[in-house]
Amino acid sequence: GGTPASARRFGATQAAIRSASEVGAERDPVAALHLQYAREQFTQAEQLSRSGEGERAERVLARAEADAELAMALSRRTAAMTAAQQATAQVRQQAQTPSPITP
Repeated sequence: GGTPASARRFGATQAAIRSASEVGAERDPVAALHLQYAREQFTQAEQLSRSGEGERAERVLARAEADAELAMALSRRTAAMTAAQQATAQVRQQAQTPSPITP
């Protein structure tokens, strides 16, 4: 038999998954896919750890954490791009609106 994966690694991976979800990764299709991968890998790592395959579980947890962090970054990028597009649209609208004439 082997040893279970570390509780610290499980906690860090779980935190990364939760953070990705909190920043809205589900709203971005690509980010949502990576978040789904992270959740599936987390479940797989739990099963591996229970089976005594701690080293393998640690590697799967590392992949899960990386996928969760990627989901978070993609979600933030999408949010930033949306905000930039909205700001650009506002600037264009203001540029097209004639300013009031003062006597």
